Amino acid sequence: MKVDVVTGACGFSGNYVVKQLLEKGRKVRATDLESAYGDPKAVELREILDVDYERDGVEWVPSDLTRKETLEPLFEGNVGCLFHTASLYDYSALWDALEKVNIDGVTNLLDAAVEGGVDRMIHWSTCGVYGHSYFPASHLDGRPHRSTVEFLWNVVVRPWSENGEYHRPGRHPTNQPMTEDRSNPKNTDGDTPTGTYFSNEYCRSKWIQEQIVWRYHREKGLPITVVRPAPIYGPGSEYGVTGLLVELSEGLLPLYPASSKFPIFGGNVHAQDVARAAVFLSEKPESIGEDYNLADGYIITHREAIEYSTQLLGRRVRFIPGIPLLLWQKVIMAVGKMAFWLESNYPSYTRSRVLDLGQLNYLTMGIWVYNKKIRGLGFEFEYADFKKGLEDTVAWLILNGKIQ
Repeated sequence: MKVDVVTGACGFSGNYVVKQLLEKGRKVRATDLESAYGDPKAVELREILDVDYERDGVEWVPSDLTRKETLEPLFEGNVGCLFHTASLYDYSALWDALEKVNIDGVTNLLDAAVEGGVDRMIHWSTCGVYGHSYFPASHLDGRPHRSTVEFLWNVVVRPWSENGEYHRPGRHPTNQPMTEDRSNPKNTDGDTPTGTYFSNEYCRSKWIQEQIVWRYHREKGLPITVVRPAPIYGPGSEYGVTGLLVELSEGLLPLYPASSKFPIFGGNVHAQDVARAAVFLSEKPESIGEDYNLADGYIITHREAIEYSTQLLGRRVRFIPGIPLLLWQKVIMAVGKMAFWLESNYPSYTRSRVLDLGQLNYLTMGIWVYNKKIRGLGFEFEYADFKKGLEDTVAWLILNGKIQ
């Protein structure tokens, strides 16, 4: 029986993948840093998912992406699919660290995979490689007069025009919804997506990383499938959406602009669905050489998401009218920069991870990750209802004492 290799197996996504493979009856070789296995968070994740390496027959092989010699043992024997979930996932990480792990590390892993041989590789990218999102709407580009201009154009100017074409007075071309044919590392040779920009250095590192992966597919025939998850949440997470739930419960977000009722938050995915989708794709030969967005497809506004979360948490957020969303963004970004400076200069100060420049950007950025491509293969999301996923996640946080 062939063995599947899971990198980052002690991390959030990696643990869910190991669990899903075991449920499918597949043989698993798990790998991560040697120190990661006994880390309290990794131990807790295995307990949450009821994964016991000894009981379940999981082969543990420690490795380090930055040391190629430690990667060769991963590909001994008959390897089926390589699930590469490992990355330095931190929006505040410095570029040197991101480059070492996410760029140099993936090159080491790909070389080892080519030399050792694998049937398939599922590579974890991120929807962040599409760049900062733009919607064709006045409340997002800081021009509240835009709707008036559009109305006057259609009523006063357009009827007299020779061709009658409508020209939206746009600040940026919209890149929503995010689909796989938008500018991305597979179809764009440059260092950044066309027409957008990266929200943080982590996304830039993942762009370069994914370009390297596609190059190995084209030039060395490595059978690659790339998945681009939306922000991942679920039991066991302490970052992203789940981390924000914890911070909401502690009153870290007491005020929010009422204009948050406009931008949509249509890009989230439960960790269980990420793992299910990855294993599903590993069984589909037609997915080789393809890229897939992983998102639940549930459309909700920022305000609706916050209101529902606070209802579950028993907290209250006051929505303040008259505050432009972009002005509020600048204020909270300034708070984030101050917190990062304090942490960097005063060891006794521990910054909340939600006060993270990349994370704060998501609080004000409209996002819509479209999942039609993977649904076209027949995949169905278990947590297609984002509110249901929130309920299960908040319940887990409360029942396990993460929220008091």
